[in-house]
Amino acid sequence: MSDMNEARIEQWAETIFAAQRDHVRIPSPSETHGELSLHEALEVQARVAARRVEAGERQVGWKVGATSFAILEQMKGMIDGPMYGRMMSGTTWSDPEHMKVKEFFSIGLEAEIGIVLDRPLRGPGITNADVLSAAAGVIGAVEFVDGRVEQGGGLPNGAADNAFHGGSVLGTLMKPARGFDFVHEGAIMRKNGKVFASACGVEALGNPLSVVSWLANELAKNDCQIEAGHVVSTGSVHKIMPAQAGDTIEVSYANLGRIGFALV
Repeated sequence: MSDMNEARIEQWAETIFAAQRDHVRIPSPSETHGELSLHEALEVQARVAARRVEAGERQVGWKVGATSFAILEQMKGMIDGPMYGRMMSGTTWSDPEHMKVKEFFSIGLEAEIGIVLDRPLRGPGITNADVLSAAAGVIGAVEFVDGRVEQGGGLPNGAADNAFHGGSVLGTLMKPARGFDFVHEGAIMRKNGKVFASACGVEALGNPLSVVSWLANELAKNDCQIEAGHVVSTGSVHKIMPAQAGDTIEVSYANLGRIGFALV
């Protein structure tokens, strides 16, 4: 890496970390600091996460986005395949009654299937069988899609800013991974009592296990792995649902219970 690119990556990382810490919107770093490749933007993401850990947070898992045809169609022109971000303790919640809209700039919600690992996974060469062997269990999750970077700037800006990840609400019911029907697990998302979308696990790269194997192999390119205890949220099974203050949200799963909260 050249000295110029190293300096630019550090500028991006410090700017995005400050935006996440202070909860402020920022102009596109590619415009203020200069362009980076997607690979370099993922290095920025890693450095921002490291700063958050130094400030007292923990990494609790990974989110993988754009794993379904519905999301790829909705984000056409912005992204053409899966991308990952880091789930951090400061933006991961369990069974809240209320979620405060002031914590976000705009709210898009996604129902997802989460896989919890009992053992670490390190690529390359990870298969779905490896994932199943390493998995402790399966939970429901609702991701908040959000970002600190103002509109525009291209994919590296979004990747650096934690892949459009605003946070996740995790379900409290965990089922064993062995024998679980990942492909047919259904989710129904309702807003204010009305069904917004219904879909099943096949929408996530054909099988949520495939999302985790993809992630393990992709992380290996950057000398990284999925750690034991991490949750991998495997991507929305439906298009992003917009929401705002006053809305009541409910996601019901076939076997993973229910996640519900009010936006205030």
